[in-house]
Amino acid sequence: MRITNSVARRARRLGAVVALAGLLAVSACGGSDDEAGASDLPFDVIKPGHLTVTYSESYLPKIASGEKGTLEGYEGFLLTKVAEKYGLKLAPMPTEFASQILSVRQNRADVGTGIYYTEERAKQVFYTRPNITDRLGALTLKTTAYENVDSLKGKPIASVNGFSYNEYLFTYYGKDNVKLFPSYAEASQAVLGGQVVAFMGSTGTAPGIIKTHPELNLHTFADGDFSLPANVSKSATYEYVNCDNPGLADAIDQVYQELVDSGEWQKQLEQWGVGGAEYVPPAERPTQHCS
Repeated sequence: MRITNSVARRARRLGAVVALAGLLAVSACGGSDDEAGASDLPFDVIKPGHLTVTYSESYLPKIASGEKGTLEGYEGFLLTKVAEKYGLKLAPMPTEFASQILSVRQNRADVGTGIYYTEERAKQVFYTRPNITDRLGALTLKTTAYENVDSLKGKPIASVNGFSYNEYLFTYYGKDNVKLFPSYAEASQAVLGGQVVAFMGSTGTAPGIIKTHPELNLHTFADGDFSLPANVSKSATYEYVNCDNPGLADAIDQVYQELVDSGEWQKQLEQWGVGGAEYVPPAERPTQHCS
């Protein structure tokens, strides 16, 4: 009986060792589902299983936070479709406009949204194809007397830290008259609250706030207003990624083209009144300067 019990104990120990070895092998080879999925992606993500998106809050019709971790707006729609195609969950990361490029550069976000092109920015991040063209304009209360850009001279106006056209505003209106805010939402509220007479926005941002505040109106700028170059007064809008992750830009562009071809993109734009021919962007990416 002692021999039989000893054999049984050795068999049980051997079985436990084999089971443990099998478990370790599975753990070492397989990892988590998120990690396995990440290795199959044609681009990198900073958080396995997630697409981390940085953006300006309440930046409709471009993008805004939705319910339960979703994104609204046409850029939100585009990036939602990218996440769905590659089996990723959205990880929204709203932050101040001036911090967004840095967030992508420092790998705290995978993709940034809603910016115009400048050579300086193109040295820091990699641009996608543009998805729409914006025309700049002055967002004012309907009760504000506005005839042209000269109507605002000598009055306080608003813009946002980091906007590419701020230097033109400083030159034309005087730096003391241009009040910079951390976000689009705060600049818009300054108009509503009477702190400033106008916010220098665009057709890509004004429709959202006008939808909720119909007492506002956007006066688009004419070509040549306060010496704005044509490519500034009318600017294409882009997503952007880390310079070392151009595969993500490829994936975004591919999904964007699929949405254009299916007609879904046009439907998104028409919901916000920006589906006309004047909003169609260039077909190609801009010149990249990543080093």
